[in-house]
Amino acid sequence: MRSDWIRRLLLPRHAARAKELRRASVRVTLTISQYQNVSQEIQEEIKHNRFAKYLIYDRGEHHGHD
Repeated sequence: MRSDWIRRLLLPRHAARAKELRRASVRVTLTISQYQNVSQEIQEEIKHNRFAKYLIYDRGEHHGHD
């Protein structure tokens, strides 16, 4: 009997948390997808404009150590 009572109390909390986690997961997935799309668009535009060979990529390893 006690276990039924405990389940009734905990189930709504668990369901709400599971729903919140699903929503957060969807938001993260959409954000990553949008980032990938924008990144691909930028890369395509760089190739299209043919100035990629003039770009200098700095990974920040020596940034500010002149």
